Amino acid sequence: MLDANSRESLSEQLRPPHGYRLRQAVGTTFTLDMVSALAIPLSFIKGSGEDPENSVAVINAVRKVSDRIDIFSQAGLTRVPRQANDLLTVLEPMLHQVVSPQRGALFHPKIWLVEYESGEHLTYRFLCSSRNLTPDASWDLLVRVDGRISDPEEDSQDFSIDNGPLARFIEALPGMATRDLDPDRITRISGLTQRLTQAIWELPPDIGTLAFRPLGTGENIPESSLARLLGDGESAVGLNGQSDGRRSFGAKKLLISPFVDDTTVVALRDKWTQQLDVFGRGEELDTLSPETLSDPKIVFHSFNELGVADEEEMDAMMEAEDLRGLHAKAVFTDFDRTTHVLLGSANATQAAFRRNVEFCVEMTGPKTTIGVDQVRKDLESLHFLLHEGPGGMEHTEESALEFRLQNALIEAASHVFTLDASSSIGRDDYELRIEHSYAPSPGFAAKIGLLTLPNQLHRIEADNRPERHFFSRLPLASVTPFALIELTDVDSGMKRSTIVQGVLRTDIDGRIDRIIASQLDTPEKLRAFLLLFLTPEDVSPQNSTDGSLGFFGAALADNGMGFSGLFEVVATAAASPGAAKLFADVEPVLAQLYAMSDGDPDLDEIRILWDAALAAVEGP
Repeated sequence: MLDANSRESLSEQLRPPHGYRLRQAVGTTFTLDMVSALAIPLSFIKGSGEDPENSVAVINAVRKVSDRIDIFSQAGLTRVPRQANDLLTVLEPMLHQVVSPQRGALFHPKIWLVEYESGEHLTYRFLCSSRNLTPDASWDLLVRVDGRISDPEEDSQDFSIDNGPLARFIEALPGMATRDLDPDRITRISGLTQRLTQAIWELPPDIGTLAFRPLGTGENIPESSLARLLGDGESAVGLNGQSDGRRSFGAKKLLISPFVDDTTVVALRDKWTQQLDVFGRGEELDTLSPETLSDPKIVFHSFNELGVADEEEMDAMMEAEDLRGLHAKAVFTDFDRTTHVLLGSANATQAAFRRNVEFCVEMTGPKTTIGVDQVRKDLESLHFLLHEGPGGMEHTEESALEFRLQNALIEAASHVFTLDASSSIGRDDYELRIEHSYAPSPGFAAKIGLLTLPNQLHRIEADNRPERHFFSRLPLASVTPFALIELTDVDSGMKRSTIVQGVLRTDIDGRIDRIIASQLDTPEKLRAFLLLFLTPEDVSPQNSTDGSLGFFGAALADNGMGFSGLFEVVATAAASPGAAKLFADVEPVLAQLYAMSDGDPDLDEIRILWDAALAAVEGP
C-alpha cells in the first residue's frame, strides 16, 4: 500500500497516455515554486524531458500548451526564486493566486485534474496528494485514478463515484482568485467540469470504493465519512450506522500527519478503539497535551529530519538521496473486514477540517491488503521512532514568528497591485509603475520590488495611501506583473518574501512574444524551437530516440538537423490538418525575432523557408 521506495515525479504522473495529447489541466497547490512550475508544460510534450533550464524546450512547451493549463496557489506563498529567470515571464497566463473564501483560512489543496484527447476520444486523470508544486524532498502520498467518458451503450455497470463534488470544486476555483481570469479560461474550465460529470473512473488496485472530499467550499460531507468525524465529530455517524456512544469507526486506526492537534487525535480515539498509531513530526507531537500523549491506547511515532536514528544511518541515506521530511497526510481505520482510508492535503488539525480549503479522497478496500497492520509494516522502512515526550510544550518563538510572517505575507498578497508599463521617451528601455493601497501591519516593515529585479526594493510607507513606486530604464524582460514583497519583523529582524501577482493594466505590445524571441538568439536555437513546435505533442522530435534533448545547440546542425532537416519538418507541418493554427501560433514570435535581427545569413535562410511555408498554408 505504502512503498517508500516506489517514487515517481509529478511529470511522470502527468504524462499523457500513448496516442493522446493534453486537452486541459487544472492544478492546485499551497506553496508554489515558479521554477518547478516551468516543468509542468514539459510534462505534456513527448520527448521534452523535465529540465526547466532547457530554455528552448520550455519555450516550446509553454507556447504550445500554456493556454490549456491553469495552476491555482495560495496568495502570499509563492517562493522568490534564488535567481531571476527571464523564462518565468512566460508562465504569467497560467498562474492564478487565490485566497480562501473564509477569512483567516488557507487554500491548501494539492490536486490535478487532467483531460487528454485523441481525436474525439477523451480520457481523464485525477491526482490527489499531499505534494506542493515545489522541489522539496519530503515524503508525500498520492492517489491516482484514470477515467474516460461513459458510453451508455457499453457501460451497463452502476459506477458509484460521484463526480459532482470534484466538478463543483474545480468550477469554484476562478472565483477565489485575487485577480480576474481571462474569460476564455473561465469558459474552458466550465466546459471541463461539464464534461467531467460524464466521466467514469478505474479504481486503483485493492480499492473497492472512492469518493471525492473537498473541504472548506460548503460541500456536504456524509455523516459516516472520516472527514465528517474529524471536522464535525458531534454530527458524525459511525461506520456501524450508530450515533453517540454506540458509534464505532473501527478498532485499529492509523494516522499520518506532520501537524496534529488534540481535538483531531482524540476524535479518532473512540471507546471502541483498541490501538491508534500516530505518525508525525516530533516537535509537533510535543505540543499535544500530556493527557493525549499518555493515553494507553495511542502509540506515537516521530519522524526526525531524515527519519533515522543515528548519524551513520543519516549519512548513508543522504548519499542515497532519501526522504528528508514528513509531508504525507492520511487516516486508515479497520472496520470489520474493510479498511477505510482518507488521504489528501488535510493535516490532522481543526484548521484543516473546519476552516481551510482542502481536498481529500476517501476510499475503502480489503483489510488484508490495505489494513492498518499492513500500513504499519510498510512504514517500518522509513525509520520512525517511538515518541515518548511529555507533551504540553509551546511552539518555539522562532516558529511562532514564522507563522506570523506567513500570515502577514498572505494578507499583503490579498491586496490589488496595479502595474503600468510604458516605453521610455527617446530610449530603448521601459518604465514600470506599481500602485497599491497596502500598508504593513504594526511590527512589520515592508519593501516592494519586481520578480525580475529582486535586489531593487522600495520601502512601503505605513501612512501614504495610495502609494506608487517607479522603476525606470528596464530591459523588456524585466517588465512583469509579478511584484516582490519583503516583510521584516522589526523586533527580531527576521525577513521573509513572496511573489505577488499584480494586474498589468498597461502592457508593452508583443511583450511576451519579444521575450521569447530574445531567447532564440542563435540559428541553432531557432531550428531546435521550430523542430519542437512543429512536431506533434504526442510524437518524439527527430534525433531524440531516448526522449532527451541533447541534440540542441550546435550539435543540431551537425547531426542532420540543419537547413535540409528543418525543410522536411516545416513541409510536413504545412501539409498537416491543423497547419493554419500551428503556424499562426508561432508567427508572432518569428516576426519579433526577425525585427530584432541584424542580417544573420543563417537566420535569413530560415526566414525564406518559413515565409514560403506560411504562404502555402495561408493560400492565395
